[in-house]
Amino acid sequence: MMKKRETGLMQKAKYLKQVLLLTVCMVVVAACSSSKPQVNMDETQNFADVKTFYIQPPLNPINATLANHLSSAITQRLIEKGLTPSSEEDADIAVGYLPSTTTKEDGTTLNLGLGTGSYGRSGGISLGSIFSIPVGEQTTLQQGLQIDMVKDGTFVYSASGAVELESKDSISIQNKLDELVIKLLEQYPSNR
Repeated sequence: MMKKRETGLMQKAKYLKQVLLLTVCMVVVAACSSSKPQVNMDETQNFADVKTFYIQPPLNPINATLANHLSSAITQRLIEKGLTPSSEEDADIAVGYLPSTTTKEDGTTLNLGLGTGSYGRSGGISLGSIFSIPVGEQTTLQQGLQIDMVKDGTFVYSASGAVELESKDSISIQNKLDELVIKLLEQYPSNR
C-alpha cells in the first residue's frame, strides 16, 4: 500500500515538473519573440485616392543626419507603395514621425544558497544564508518610432513600434531604423 502511494506521488511530482517546464518554456519563448508594431488605419478611408505625400520634419528635435535618413527611408517605402512625393500644399497626406530611444534595465543577479543538512544518523546545523550577487548591470537600448499620416486634418494611418539595438554605432542604428520603417509601413495599402 505504501509503495503504491509513493508511486502515485512520484507520478504526480513528475507531471507537475513537466507542466512547470512547459510553462517556463512558453514564457521564455514569449519574452524572446519580437514585438509586432501596432498599426491603426481609418477603415472608412479610400487609400486608392491617396496619390501624393509630404514628409513633415520630425515632431521632436533629433540629429539632422538621423532626421534626413528617416525621411529618406519613409519616402522610399511610400514610393514603393505607389505614392509620389509632393509639396506640402499639393500633398494628399502629411506624414509625421516621432523617433524615441528608451533604456530598459535588466536586473540580472546570481543567487547562492549555503546550508547543511542531515545524513543518516548524523545531523548538522542549517545555515540558511542566500547571497545575491549582481552579474553586471545590463541595459538594453531600444529605438522606437511612430509614423502618423493625416489627410484633411484626420488621422488615416498610424503605426508605432520599437527595435532592440545591439550596438550603439550610427550605422547599426540606421540599419535598425530601416527595418522598423519597413515593418511600420508594411500594412499601408499599396496603390500598385
